[in-house]
Amino acid sequence: MKKLDRYIVREMVVPFLIGTFVVVLMFQINTYIGLATELNLDSVPFSAVLQFIVYKTPEFLNLTLPAGMSLAAALAITRLARESELTAMRAAGVRILRVVLPIAIFGTFVAVGNFYLVEKVIPRTTREANRIGMQAAILGMGSTTFAANKMISLKRYTASFGSVSRRGDDLDIRDVLLVERPGPEGQIYLTTAQSATYHNGIWSFHGAYWRWLNGEDLWQAKPMKDFTVNEPIVVDEMFMPPSPQEQSTEQLRQAIRTAKMLKTDYKQLEVEYYVKYSIPAACIVFAIVAPVFAIYFARTGGFVGVLVSFVIVLLYYNAFVISTKILGKIDSVPAWLAAWSPNIVFALLGIAAIRRLE
Repeated sequence: MKKLDRYIVREMVVPFLIGTFVVVLMFQINTYIGLATELNLDSVPFSAVLQFIVYKTPEFLNLTLPAGMSLAAALAITRLARESELTAMRAAGVRILRVVLPIAIFGTFVAVGNFYLVEKVIPRTTREANRIGMQAAILGMGSTTFAANKMISLKRYTASFGSVSRRGDDLDIRDVLLVERPGPEGQIYLTTAQSATYHNGIWSFHGAYWRWLNGEDLWQAKPMKDFTVNEPIVVDEMFMPPSPQEQSTEQLRQAIRTAKMLKTDYKQLEVEYYVKYSIPAACIVFAIVAPVFAIYFARTGGFVGVLVSFVIVLLYYNAFVISTKILGKIDSVPAWLAAWSPNIVFALLGIAAIRRLE
């Protein structure tokens, strides 16, 4: 069986690499076409366009690695079945689960690599892609000079600004609210300020007033002199907040905690947080589901593995979009269920198919 396991893995490597490469290439070409149709690329350096696409590629890989896994798993099992290797193993009493085991292990390694991309690589590359996009006007956004109702974290404070105006890399701010939790449960320090400025990494707050709340009771209140906070930021992020793809799981957890504290909508952030786990896990799901369904149709044609894998991927991603973008907006549907339901459904289908084959 060890020789068979090595044989199955060898048969998967080339289809996995080719399938992943082809789908990533399709994403890259579609990205270029989208930029060319929406913008005048004659005024944009080609190197900037190329860099933008390269930095977006890890995001494409996050979505295409499950597709590559599905193609590799289906083709490997299809070849075993068409060459009667699978029939011989079944006659010898080998269970379907044992045949699928090396594929599932391969899928687990791919899933771990995919999660590494999500956690360590994609936040940095997406941030760089967005920076290039803004600087070269690739995304057609221009430069924003005004924003309203902005929220950021500053050392001890969660800061809320009524309006923010930009002057180069300096900021003029109105209607400031600083929230600080000193430690004991139920106690909150609130600091309001009429205005503030940001210059060279220094926040200066003017006309401040400090309040100490314990539950619903006001324990102390007093005016404050002007004060400063030394914490540099990337000014562009004030006007274009980091997307979920630019944040690690820990940063998303912090964003969710902040949104809960300020009682703002955080449902979509929760969905995106669970998606960071569910898409890599789809590599394992496809490693089980694709070969099982390929067995059913293995003798109907030489390219059935390709057909089965693409049908499974197409159905999965349609279910994924419906679940995360539609069901994820419904308050009664938990965020984890919206992100994980496609995996759960396809895993159950795979288990049912395995039992039927056994």
